[in-house]
Amino acid sequence: MAITKERASRLEGSFGTEKEYYHLKKIKACTKSTETLWIFFGIHTSNTLDIGRRMAKQRLQEAT
Repeated sequence: MAITKERASRLEGSFGTEKEYYHLKKIKACTKSTETLWIFFGIHTSNTLDIGRRMAKQRLQEAT
């Protein structure tokens, strides 16, 4: 049970950080579904940027 709580806390913290960084708290969605959609795309954008940074870093390391 403690592992589950720790994992949930980390996930919530990660979402909170992403919401702050991408200004998702300022979304003026009119419905719950559009708000969910905006958050969904914000999280996926964040993940895509992280993957791109890791790939670029790996290519730099391979080039040296």
